[in-house]
Amino acid sequence: MFRAFLLSFLIGLSTAGALFAGPSSTTFDEANRRYDQGDFKGARAGYEALVDAGERRANVFYNLGNAAFRLGDKKAACLAYERALALDPGHPEAAANLRFLRQETGAKLPARPWYAQAFAWPSPQWATWLAAAGFWGLLLSFAPRLWKREVALAPAVFCTLALVWGAAVAAWNGTRGDLWIVTADSAPARTAPADGSPLQLTLPLGSHLRLLQERGAWVHVRLPDASTGWIALDAAAPVRIN
Repeated sequence: MFRAFLLSFLIGLSTAGALFAGPSSTTFDEANRRYDQGDFKGARAGYEALVDAGERRANVFYNLGNAAFRLGDKKAACLAYERALALDPGHPEAAANLRFLRQETGAKLPARPWYAQAFAWPSPQWATWLAAAGFWGLLLSFAPRLWKREVALAPAVFCTLALVWGAAVAAWNGTRGDLWIVTADSAPARTAPADGSPLQLTLPLGSHLRLLQERGAWVHVRLPDASTGWIALDAAAPVRIN
């Protein structure tokens, strides 16, 4: 109870800070106004309308998570906070609120290798853009050689670092599979895609999974303990939205 109260208090304080940080659309402003007035259902509908319209900003998902939590929907709140952090890994309020929810649910997360924190920034999408910008910037840095002039050394070094870093982060994320989370109160992981197959373990809400394969009503995933198993499709959801 205390944790839930504390999370509610933090949400009440931190949502106000996000009012001016997100998109300036009328729908976003209206949803914020409804949230301030205690109309959490109306606010949630507004944020969801933005997402359905293709809005992909961290503060939209962060505020959506706050509204969902106020309505008692921890499943939607977990997923929204995860999506906010996927778009902005440095979002402190989303990270704090998600941490409280994980403590409430007992969510299982994989062990993080020492280099994981270094590769946490930028997001996979930004890493791809960073690598592309570094590549083209590097080519432009060598353009003066066409006129037998000196290479722009400082920009070349900077662009090389951007290219290498962006490519490394993108490659590391690409080898792990898409991030999914458990969105059911609990999800049994089985050895085969069938209800009668042996049970490996049961994962609580918010647990992290890495997608390996989809097959009908099941997903083959890497589990938090690094083993693999099958989970019902309706018990999990992808963090990334295409």
